[in-house]
Amino acid sequence: MLIALVVLIYGWWRQPGTPEELFQARCSSCHELRVERLCEFPPVLLPAIVEVMRREQGADEVISAEEALIIQHYLKEEFLCP
Repeated sequence: MLIALVVLIYGWWRQPGTPEELFQARCSSCHELRVERLCEFPPVLLPAIVEVMRREQGADEVISAEEALIIQHYLKEEFLCP
């Protein structure tokens, strides 16, 4: 029980520091990140995926509006396909 509490507190205290970390932390909390799947979309469409997840899949409980803007910018401007 104590270990679970420590992990929970550490997760709350250790917030993602970069847009990439924020993307990975928030999006992987609900599903596996399939980067290769994202690479099938033109970069200009990637921000819309975040809105669909928030509006239709309940991700608004995991990703705040402010975080969504950061993730959307990251996906459109900084995300690199392998």
